[in-house]
Amino acid sequence: MRHIFLALSLLAVSSFTFAGDLNPPAAPGSTMKNLGEVEPRTPLGQADFPVTINESGSYYLTENVTISTASDAFYITADNVSIDLMGFTVTGISNSGCGASITAQKNINISNGTFDGFGYDGIYCSHTESQNINIKNVTIKNCAKTGIYILGGENSVENCKVLNCGTGRNYTYGICVGSQSRVVNCLVKNCGANSSGQTVYAIICNDSSQIIGNIVEGNFESSTADYIYTVKGSAGSIVKNNTIIKNGINANCKSFYGIYVNNGAACIGNSVYNNASGLSSQYGSRGVYVSYGCTVKGNTVCYNFTGSSATSLYGIYATTGCLIDSNTVYSNTGVNLHSSINCVLGTNLAP
Repeated sequence: MRHIFLALSLLAVSSFTFAGDLNPPAAPGSTMKNLGEVEPRTPLGQADFPVTINESGSYYLTENVTISTASDAFYITADNVSIDLMGFTVTGISNSGCGASITAQKNINISNGTFDGFGYDGIYCSHTESQNINIKNVTIKNCAKTGIYILGGENSVENCKVLNCGTGRNYTYGICVGSQSRVVNCLVKNCGANSSGQTVYAIICNDSSQIIGNIVEGNFESSTADYIYTVKGSAGSIVKNNTIIKNGINANCKSFYGIYVNNGAACIGNSVYNNASGLSSQYGSRGVYVSYGCTVKGNTVCYNFTGSSATSLYGIYATTGCLIDSNTVYSNTGVNLHSSINCVLGTNLAP
């Protein structure tokens, strides 16, 4: 019996000996990187402006900024740059340059803030070599010339506002983008009043682009420009679900166009309403003009050119091989719907 007790005692001692440390080590440290390590960001404040960005990276504003010299606020000369305005406003003066000027760069993103009162353009890039310039949630207002002007290709302007730009100036653009680009869910309002020069545009895109879901209102009042294009889409573009209202009031021009598309473009689901009242034009004007194989479907075009002293006025004017279907065209001064004999007409309301 004594031998059994001794064996059990030894077993208990052995079990206790190999049980391990009663005070376990601390939990392992985090292996996650913080935001600054994942995407280092450079803060910018009033003391940094005007600023030249010549290194790729991510930049953000820490406060409202005022540019008091004849300079661009941002001058961007590097690829792969992201600028977050963080809800702040960059303000210029009458002889200042642009809010942001971009050279022949690629992969530029500007978002989330306001450019106000610059002497030239809000955001400007005239280089056709540029590519993938993206402007999102930005307001451009009270700039002397153009709101957003970005050539090159594969650009996007999304959820932006261009307000009261290009007043009394030549060659005004609200938003201009290059080929294979998008202008989506933007507002262009009260731009180009008393503008002059040869041609002015509220929104224009180059080939194979999209102009979708925008509101274009109250632009080019009393303009004396030769040609007024509220929305213009080039070959193969889609102009869809835009509202175009009260543009070109009391304008004196050679021709006014609410929407102008050609060469296989699509004009679908737009509302073109109450434009160019009191218009004086030399060559005639159109609510919607399409030509060369375009599709014109589901648009509402009404009450345009009220009180106009011009001749050759049309709600929808189509030439050369277009499909025209399911449009509502009524109460436009002049002719509601005109099409060439080689167009295909579906069912349209056009009394």
